[in-house]
Amino acid sequence: MGGLRCLGLGLLAVLAVLGRAQAAVADSQAPLATVLRVGLTALAERHVDPIDLPGLTVAGLRGLSLADRRIVPRLAGRTIELRAGDGVVARVQAPPADAPASWAEAASRLITAASTASPVLARKSSAALARAFFDEALATLDPYSRYVPPEEARTGRSRRLGEAGLGLVLAPDPGGAVIARVIDDAPAWAAGLTEGERVLAIDGRSTARLSATQLEAALEGEESAPVSLTVRRESGRTETIVLARAMVAPETVSLSWQSAIPIVRVSAFNRLTDRRLARAVIAVAHRDPAPPGLVLDLRGNRGGLLRQAITAADLFLTGGVIAVAEGRHPDASRVHRADGADIAGGLRLAVLVDGASASSAEVLAAALQDNGRAVVIGSVTTGKGLIQTVVPLPDESELHITWSNLIAPGGYAVQGLGVLPAVCTSRGAEAARAALVALAAGAAREAEAAWRATAGRPVPPAEAARLRDTCPAAEGSALDITAAVWLFRGPDESASVPAPAPTRP
Repeated sequence: MGGLRCLGLGLLAVLAVLGRAQAAVADSQAPLATVLRVGLTALAERHVDPIDLPGLTVAGLRGLSLADRRIVPRLAGRTIELRAGDGVVARVQAPPADAPASWAEAASRLITAASTASPVLARKSSAALARAFFDEALATLDPYSRYVPPEEARTGRSRRLGEAGLGLVLAPDPGGAVIARVIDDAPAWAAGLTEGERVLAIDGRSTARLSATQLEAALEGEESAPVSLTVRRESGRTETIVLARAMVAPETVSLSWQSAIPIVRVSAFNRLTDRRLARAVIAVAHRDPAPPGLVLDLRGNRGGLLRQAITAADLFLTGGVIAVAEGRHPDASRVHRADGADIAGGLRLAVLVDGASASSAEVLAAALQDNGRAVVIGSVTTGKGLIQTVVPLPDESELHITWSNLIAPGGYAVQGLGVLPAVCTSRGAEAARAALVALAAGAAREAEAAWRATAGRPVPPAEAARLRDTCPAAEGSALDITAAVWLFRGPDESASVPAPAPTRP
């Protein structure tokens, strides 16, 4: 991390003479140098593969050419230059190949010179220039490392961590706003507010004639800021309570029922997913009488926080490997193991996946299937086994840097392969029935053996495509639920017709 604290030895000498106008531009773009320095240093330290800093920097400078085609960067031996037509805009000495801070300084100076020479680039903000640089630089790496501009980064942080609020949704009503929804683990939930109760006033302002937009605005505010609610409780009593706004994570867990079987859907993994999942599972698994099984629906789940998927797997496993992460940075390599109790009490478990199930969702599905805890049903998953770490940049943008490769408990790499269901539904109902019969008989699965046989070696794209074609990726369908019912109840007449797919949030 020393490169974050200093610019390193032998900072660049600018060979081109930059005039007063260039100095003025440099001042206005001073934050860009810091953004580039933090970003390139993080990439050099954390990316799963060693970084070619000279090539990466020149590729980033080519982002300038997308805005002004006259500006062309070139690395010639120990010199980097920017040309415009037949002339040289600026030329700097190339730093050592292992000095990311120095390469960031070089890039910043060249971008400053280009902005002076090009009216098109001169109109670009520092954030726009940073995006142009990182978009082109990261395109030379893996498919998932990316630059996220400030506004999009703030939205992403809200999805992962939540937004400040009370976790309360109000519906307009002439008699005072009605509580339409209370989000779990939020201040309103902790205060015991329930759906159907009325909020008569917010900070002393009557809610009787407020629209839905006005009600939403009245509840908004900074984290920890207090808000006073005048509430008419179910008992008819009116009381005033004061709540402090807190970070409210979006709901990612929902419960529905099909043929007396609970279906717990997990749409994504944010900071509260494990807690909410545990609450839903405990609520249904220990009923008397207990349901015949539990369905965990991960279809369409694109992932989220890896730590949450690891914790979610640990809710059902009493031991074994959950996932192995392999990376170049010391913190990127780790063996995640289960160490706890099965909160479902051994209740039979089916996991639904489809071609859109990715990343953390694949980690959870593979962990439960490879450890023999669940039967996975659906189609082969996305195959996104490269995990990103989020690096905040000084201008509130972010770099999402791929820093580890995930290995399933079965030994195969998730990247490019995905997770193969034990019961494939993308080949139709008869194939699904046959798979269930084979599963009940304990028959060996050739496709699963082929998956595990890839352990410890790169899998060529053609081989990966051939393996994945044994259960082609498809969108989730009603047959997935039906197959889960067959698993728990048997393929009798009552379950022979595909049931409606569960409602997704």
